[in-house]
Amino acid sequence: MNSFKIGLGTLVVLLAALGQSAPAQSPGMPAASSRYFSPTSGRDAAVRRVQDAAPLPAPEVIDENLALPRAERDGLGAEATTAAEEAAEASDTPNTDFLMRVLGIPEESRFHTFGWIQNSFTGNTNGRGSNAQNFGVNPNFKANQWMGNQYYIVFERLLEQNDEINFGFRIDNLFGNDWTFNHATGLFDTQNKPGRFAGYDPAQMFAEVHLPILTEGGLDVKGGRFYTLAGYEVVPATGRPLLSVPYMFAYGQPFTHFGVLTTLHVTDKINFYNGAINGWDRWINDTYKWGYMGGLSWTFNDDKTTLTTIVIAGPNQFQRFLPTSQAIQPVGTPVTPPQYSGRYNPYYAGNIRTLVTTVLTHKWNDKLTQVFETDQGAEPRVPFIGGEITRRGSQWYSVGNWFLYSFNDKLTGVWRTEWFKDTSGARTGFADNFYEITLGAIYKPQPWLWVRPEARYDWSQFTTPYSGGTRDSQLTLAFDVIVLF
Repeated sequence: MNSFKIGLGTLVVLLAALGQSAPAQSPGMPAASSRYFSPTSGRDAAVRRVQDAAPLPAPEVIDENLALPRAERDGLGAEATTAAEEAAEASDTPNTDFLMRVLGIPEESRFHTFGWIQNSFTGNTNGRGSNAQNFGVNPNFKANQWMGNQYYIVFERLLEQNDEINFGFRIDNLFGNDWTFNHATGLFDTQNKPGRFAGYDPAQMFAEVHLPILTEGGLDVKGGRFYTLAGYEVVPATGRPLLSVPYMFAYGQPFTHFGVLTTLHVTDKINFYNGAINGWDRWINDTYKWGYMGGLSWTFNDDKTTLTTIVIAGPNQFQRFLPTSQAIQPVGTPVTPPQYSGRYNPYYAGNIRTLVTTVLTHKWNDKLTQVFETDQGAEPRVPFIGGEITRRGSQWYSVGNWFLYSFNDKLTGVWRTEWFKDTSGARTGFADNFYEITLGAIYKPQPWLWVRPEARYDWSQFTTPYSGGTRDSQLTLAFDVIVLF
């Protein structure tokens, strides 16, 4: 059985590579990202990610958006919204700007407000286990239970990509079970117990300015709390293709940062990112040393291919060891033994955590899109791996592959495969290789209603992390329902 699982894990990685041999796009097909940048639209999609944008009413638009890496899914503003509205009108379907219409906000306004409600159920064929959790399956981690994942509402004023200085802002409000998943240490640490529905997280709150300098596209600057640029998958439910997220996102990447981020639009195909951040998923604290996040995104091959690399580096442990009793312990920071709770951390300043993520997307034809991601992470001195104040290093590596196939305007199929290696156990709690295969779909009977079923199989190579630490594999069957407004 173990040899079978090891062989299947090897197959997962090989499948990701085999996807590169798919046939080239047929001549005459529309460019994958042709609607994402338009000098006349007043918006460049590379400035804001898709989770930063209003859910779009046309299924084919949001499906194309899901094909972009996270750093390139930066908003899909006026040009994408216009395209979506045109598609909705052509198909004679209602729009999803319910909240805008109720509040009487005109379509041409730069102020937008919108949101969604997401509920889910996840069944584990192993049963609930001793802890009633689906290890590795996030954010729908509760076994055989309903979850009110996201009750999400956004208020924003969009930037305009023109030759004038202009200002914008963004406030994202996340209610529901996923508040724990997106939690920033130091912000509402004691508001509720982990896993409870009644919780709130101000997922994003930033101001931004567009400066028409340096290049024709100009420079955008944002400051505040914002989602990370790393990787492909995202926190907001409407910005990812499946209910569950991969190990590489849940355990290997940050969710949010507090700091300042600049985006230089070198050309309409190349964007250069630079930022100063105070770490991974941490709220404001004057004792934190600042780190760096930056990278480059390049769209080429007639807009069919996008390559994005993001680098994040900086100290991410804490100047003082977290209290042992703290309910939510950040990923990558092992629980503090009682004798060290709250004491000064002598290794804080020199403990630089580094993450490099690379995402390659390619639109093979008007139906099939592939996303390939590889991550490398390292941290030299992580205290308490194994329960003592050791100085062991932590490394983690991952490879993921997605295929998105559009059957029609209402139905998109999704196939994700992944390998995640946690060398020391600092990320997941188990030093092991983890694998998962997920098959799912995005079904939209109405533009404002999404139903996403999925079947996911997870397994580990050496340990038994599933079903309360008793099994080396699990099969989960899940679905979520999203109502957009």
